[in-house]
Amino acid sequence: MPVKVEAGAAWIHGTEDNPMVELAERFGIDLQEISARNPWLHPSSCPGFVVYEGNRQLSEEEVKETWEWQDLLLQKLQKLALSGEREGNTLAVAVEYLLREDKELQEIVASSANARERLTLGLHLVETWMGSESHEMQIDAFGEIDLMGDDPGAHCLVPTGMEGFVEHLSAPLKSMIRTNVCVTSINYEGPEGVSIECTDGSILKADRVVVTCSLGFLKSGQLQFLPELPRPKVDAISRSQMGQCMKVMVQFPEAFWPTNASFITQSCDNTGFKTNRIYFPVIFSYYRVKGVPILEGDLIGDKAEEVSKTLSDHEIVHALFLQLQEMFGLEIPEPVGHFITRWDQDKWTRGAYSSVTVDSTYEDPDLLRQSVADRVFFAGEATNYEYQGALQAAYLSGCHAAAEVTAGLSLTI
Repeated sequence: MPVKVEAGAAWIHGTEDNPMVELAERFGIDLQEISARNPWLHPSSCPGFVVYEGNRQLSEEEVKETWEWQDLLLQKLQKLALSGEREGNTLAVAVEYLLREDKELQEIVASSANARERLTLGLHLVETWMGSESHEMQIDAFGEIDLMGDDPGAHCLVPTGMEGFVEHLSAPLKSMIRTNVCVTSINYEGPEGVSIECTDGSILKADRVVVTCSLGFLKSGQLQFLPELPRPKVDAISRSQMGQCMKVMVQFPEAFWPTNASFITQSCDNTGFKTNRIYFPVIFSYYRVKGVPILEGDLIGDKAEEVSKTLSDHEIVHALFLQLQEMFGLEIPEPVGHFITRWDQDKWTRGAYSSVTVDSTYEDPDLLRQSVADRVFFAGEATNYEYQGALQAAYLSGCHAAAEVTAGLSLTI
């Protein structure tokens, strides 16, 4: 890629009371606003949303109406979640229930030939934000719809790259950080703290240890704890799931799409049963942000994992290209470069980020965070329910773990 693009975390989700914004100001890291609010939950706040039905670009009035329908659907999902009537239902089941029973939504579906597809597009945006498909999510998660794991205010990108945060935060400890070595076991039953064994044969001794590996790595069993972790924590690890997100970033010789667009969406899935066809509900344009002709198609949930396991890079890129041809015509130029993430196949992560599903409970992040024997502490985005899956969760959970450790050692940070 000719510019920095993020394989992992890319967004600052909300600028008000967000600790990452405070860090950006301290470190002199510039942010670039994309949307005044969350563009997936509140797309009307993002002026750069372009919506297509096949190769027809929807009018501004149609787009406005589509986002009004999404707002209405979210409001009805919130009411349903707070009522407890459909507790334990998946989001998909809850949506079908509303479309079947709610007269206002029925009138919307009957109002135009493409109304159902446009409602479904709004649902796809929610799925993209949550990192799970609707059949994996609980309706209970929609008791709050204004903020769902983000802070108020603008959603921004970091033009110079997220590594700037890591470089500044790690600077005081750089000489102590060991790389290219994996921890294989943590023994916390001895009389003098913890013993940490590594793949290079080294054994580190410490009073306490903070475990910050991904939930996916914990679930894989590659990290052994001696003795075994308490049963409630083991069960929480087992129930909790990693969400999947595949970024398909494709570079073109020139921009053939509206250059003022931040997001390009297609309101219906035209892939049918065609071989190796993939529907990308949401496509992000880097042209407006970085001035380069790069598009990023995002896949989430089971679809991302299925595509990652079954299709080659060439097949995935070609599928995105075919969808773009449907929208912009057969004469568009061929791609000249690409970068694709496959977080499900990364042995250190086994997924993109954690996600609340029908199998997990809202107490699970707290169970994952709880320390063991006052020696083993846990941090990471999966341990923070309020911002689970977001950058704030990773940072704040680390601060919390550090405070716990230093409090026990009568130290301050």
